[in-house]
Amino acid sequence: MTENISNVSSQAARCVKCGTCLTQCPVYTEALSEITSPRGKLSLVESLASGEIQFTKKLGDILSACLLCDSCGESCPNQVKAGDILLSARKELVNRRGVPAFKKLLFESLRALPLLLRTGSLIQGLFMKKIPGASGLHRRFPLPFLDRRRFIPPIARHFFSDSHAGLAAAKEEKMRVGYFPGCVTNYLFPRIGSATLRLLNNRGVSVITPPGETCCGLMAFAAGDWSTAKKVALANVEAFEKHGPATIITTCASCAAALKVFYPQLFDDADQHTRERIKQFSDRVTDISRFLVNDLNLTAELRKNRPGNTPRPVITYHDPCHLKRTLGIHKEPREILKALPNFDFTEMPDASRCCGMGGTFSITHYDLSLGIAKRKIDSLESMGASLIATSCSGCLLQLMDGIHQRGLKTRAIHLVEAVS
Repeated sequence: MTENISNVSSQAARCVKCGTCLTQCPVYTEALSEITSPRGKLSLVESLASGEIQFTKKLGDILSACLLCDSCGESCPNQVKAGDILLSARKELVNRRGVPAFKKLLFESLRALPLLLRTGSLIQGLFMKKIPGASGLHRRFPLPFLDRRRFIPPIARHFFSDSHAGLAAAKEEKMRVGYFPGCVTNYLFPRIGSATLRLLNNRGVSVITPPGETCCGLMAFAAGDWSTAKKVALANVEAFEKHGPATIITTCASCAAALKVFYPQLFDDADQHTRERIKQFSDRVTDISRFLVNDLNLTAELRKNRPGNTPRPVITYHDPCHLKRTLGIHKEPREILKALPNFDFTEMPDASRCCGMGGTFSITHYDLSLGIAKRKIDSLESMGASLIATSCSGCLLQLMDGIHQRGLKTRAIHLVEAVS
């Protein structure tokens, strides 16, 4: 729960500067600078509250150098949630200094994403060139905020919402759910959404993807721009209220965290009616892996078709921070992967270590982001897996980038693609 800076200073003061968080923080272990550590940033929050320092652009840059992965909070002996405290500081910074120009442009375009990306799909060949041997793109010319080294998936010619908005009915309907695909699935990888519909429809689950749903707003929320985040949150709540599904499925851990955990925080100071609306919406949200295991008993079905001790290609798994730490979902994806008939699951070293994506973090701190991803790719390379699955769109993009930079033959996929 985020609060104003004076209130959270007492929480920051609970940090005894023991340093337990240092080896757990992916930013600090890469930068090795005290100011990038959780305890360093918490000291700044205390100084802000006492008036020793002021809100400045430089301070904003320091506060932005955090992935909000909660690795520090998970390991803290005093259970100090540095991520929540830094969210409060970012929100206060935006209230006092406004949103930085680049982020303001990015966040204000969220509602217009379909039109912008549809135009981008038509002209991307002018600005991007295909990467030899990889199904991705590199920049042709210098473009603001996009590093030339970055692996960029092409914008889909046909968005998921173009052909799948509305009801995808199962032949013999046993239940009906809503689906929130998220921006990456909608605009870059419609195949993930299609695989999700097939997976559910084939098991008697009809799926409603409401017209009018939009970006989850997590990037704006994490950057402290709660005004924008509230607008997109209400748009999504209204879209699903028109259809009233008892369960809302997500295939992106970050979107799930936004819808289920962060939306109630956004409206904590709203009137009672609005808070109840948000709670009713958020309580219905669940990740696809938990639904498949707990509601559809998919693992038992998969095990029936699993052959004996025949050698199979190796698949491994990366834990998204928002899935494991924010939502507490860890075992369900592994249960699914272990039951797959066509692959052998092997645990990756440091599977739950942050990949370094962090939304706009990977744009504004790309070198740091790449350095953090390198540790993840080192683990992946050491085991020689054919596939690495994950349950977060952002993590998927980051893994694809890291794999491309290293030149590995391993392919990154979404969990539902491994099953379908």
